Amino acid sequence: MKTKFTFSLLVLVATATSILAQPGPKRPRELADYTPRTLQEIAQLRGRSAENFNRNVVIQGEISPTRVKVVYQFTSRALSPNKKNAIAAWANRYAGAPETYTAHYQREVAFSENGRRYWLAVRKDLFARFEEELQKGDTVDLFLIKLGSARNGAMWEPVLLVEKFLKP
Repeated sequence: MKTKFTFSLLVLVATATSILAQPGPKRPRELADYTPRTLQEIAQLRGRSAENFNRNVVIQGEISPTRVKVVYQFTSRALSPNKKNAIAAWANRYAGAPETYTAHYQREVAFSENGRRYWLAVRKDLFARFEEELQKGDTVDLFLIKLGSARNGAMWEPVLLVEKFLKP
């Protein structure tokens, strides 16, 4: 009888904990959710929840929504395999719909800040808008998140996803 009572109590506590621990409904990030930083600052941030996914990828649960002012370089390239793996690993672990990230982020675009070049993953729909609305050398405000880092040869690069942009 004691075992049955203990089991019932454990089930009740687990169920209550599960129900009460559910986060509120997800909502799209608004411009006010993005903290002004530099690309150098966000590149160096390493969340408390950072974990080595494999020897070439580190992912983190804390995405640090950030607003940066950068210069558009009008250069793009396909995402590296390690950055693709980082996006997929992060999306599978933390996103409600992984395909939202893995299918829409396939290319990265070069931007510069204080003379240093950064490669940022850009959504397909934004990539087309960049080519239509921006010219090389234009200053732009980007709204991005950091998912982690990926190895590029001997160096580590931040995995930064551009979610929105505004022309000043």
